[in-house]
Amino acid sequence: MRSPRSILRSPKTIPLVVVCSGCIAFIGLFVFHLFAQQPHAVIRKINYTQLREASTARTAASLSIEGETFTVAERDGTLAQAVVTNGAAQQAVIDEFSKNNVPVEFRSLQPSPIVTALNWLVPLLTIIALGLVGWRLSTSMSGRGGDIQVADQQALQGVTFANVAGIDEAKAELVETIEFLRDPAKFGRLGGRAPRGILLSGAPGTGKTLLARAAANEAGVPFLTVSGSSFQEKFAGLGAARVRRLFARARKIAPCIIFIDEIDSMGRQRGRGNDSATADADQTLNQLLVEMDGFNQLSSIVIMASTNRPDMLDSALRRPGRFDREVSVALPDVNGRESILRIHSQGLKLEPEFDLGWVARGTSGFSGADLANLLNEAAIAATRDNAAQIERGHIEHARDRILMGAERHGFMVDEEDRYATAVHEAGHAAVGLHVKNGDPIHKVSILPRGRALGVAQFLPERDRLMKKREYLEDQIAMLLGGRAAEQVLLGTMTAGASNDIERAVEIARRMVTEFGMSSLGPIHLGKPEDARSQSLLDRVEQAVSEIINEQMKRACEVVEATRGQIATLVMALMEQDTLDAHEIHACFGTEKEQAAA
Repeated sequence: MRSPRSILRSPKTIPLVVVCSGCIAFIGLFVFHLFAQQPHAVIRKINYTQLREASTARTAASLSIEGETFTVAERDGTLAQAVVTNGAAQQAVIDEFSKNNVPVEFRSLQPSPIVTALNWLVPLLTIIALGLVGWRLSTSMSGRGGDIQVADQQALQGVTFANVAGIDEAKAELVETIEFLRDPAKFGRLGGRAPRGILLSGAPGTGKTLLARAAANEAGVPFLTVSGSSFQEKFAGLGAARVRRLFARARKIAPCIIFIDEIDSMGRQRGRGNDSATADADQTLNQLLVEMDGFNQLSSIVIMASTNRPDMLDSALRRPGRFDREVSVALPDVNGRESILRIHSQGLKLEPEFDLGWVARGTSGFSGADLANLLNEAAIAATRDNAAQIERGHIEHARDRILMGAERHGFMVDEEDRYATAVHEAGHAAVGLHVKNGDPIHKVSILPRGRALGVAQFLPERDRLMKKREYLEDQIAMLLGGRAAEQVLLGTMTAGASNDIERAVEIARRMVTEFGMSSLGPIHLGKPEDARSQSLLDRVEQAVSEIINEQMKRACEVVEATRGQIATLVMALMEQDTLDAHEIHACFGTEKEQAAA
């Protein structure tokens, strides 16, 4: 959050502060002037005859003259005022009051300093206010409000391709493009040209923006950065104007690179609606298409863009000639995760000969940002424990916090609920240990974490690129193991299995509708908006139900066969709250199998 002092020092807010200060000063002066001129007594209007009578009645205390206005102050404090326009009549009144020894005061017709200041301030502040409003409107209407920045090379000195790990294929694509900009003659000797555009797509946290920062540092050419949302404005036509301004600036400093972050905010499919907002968004995209590959061909300008949703982009934007290369920045594999951990562990005090490969093997599905957060959480945990270095236990604590949520130590659970939770989690563990294609069990806990009262954690021992039918069925059986234990051992059902059922049904539905792993054969329902027959939907639901019921029956059989081992695990959980893999295997008598594995 920006401090009030930094906001007041912002160049954009200085004119506004000046105008507001002037308006406050003007209001204060105006109020002061009103109170200064406010009469303290009621003024009685009289005519010329009554004025002459007042001069001879000897009740007048003083006479003040201000132009044609004669004001008589009576001895009782009342005021009488008359207007005399004739010069001779004015002199006669003055002589009459002077003859009766009444003090006569002539007041100046010149305005007071306050009135003079107000007369100058009112038009001046009006002109300033109108000028500020006009300047803001002109800036917005001309499209100059876009946040276009040139990357600061000094700020990027520490970010190079050596700092990018785990995404070697994407890095190689960018390295080749940067080399083309550095030495166009080398790559163009056979008639080739540099790619006009590179689209980086991938899940959040995989390193798309980090790649762009490294490219900005390695390129040695100007690097313009802009976000896709900066082309959206309340005035129609400003998005297209800002696109023209961006590319006009790029042509002046070519060769250069333009990086558009989150391009899906301006590059969505055209024709989504008939409202004015959609029409303006389409106009902005049309201008971008023309600038990237229109009649005026770009020279020595490379456009880089990043997005998490490449499926939402317009097909005309993704075609060759605009984005020649679409680089998929995928989640890192085990070797990539180890390389990323080595980079992020620099500067951290780890225990001697700490095995980062062990961390990489236990973090399947983690992105680069997740791994950086993992090490940071471990460092925080070590600092909280006043440890001299980061140990393996701190890494496990951080991983459990990320995967399962923080422990809720202050949350009180009665013994009946703790026992039901222990039975539920023991059912997951029992089925997970007896399936052949499941992931190894890592930990079982009945300590409340996040929104769950307990958790049974299974960590994959390797990256699974191709998931077999048997593996998916074992996953469903393991998810339903908690409900099976409730039915078999407790003779009831709890609401704690709701998330397990949701995940199990989702896997089963994908097996039917996407993977073709059911009696319906290879079918695909298409997009949600596509037309589907009710008969097909009914058959799909029937196939999903068959898979769920089959695996539920299988889970109940495993729980029935391992009643004694589950009881042992439940008692251990009630005593210790959390058990690791070694203790769980000891309860089921599978230590030898674990050692062999």
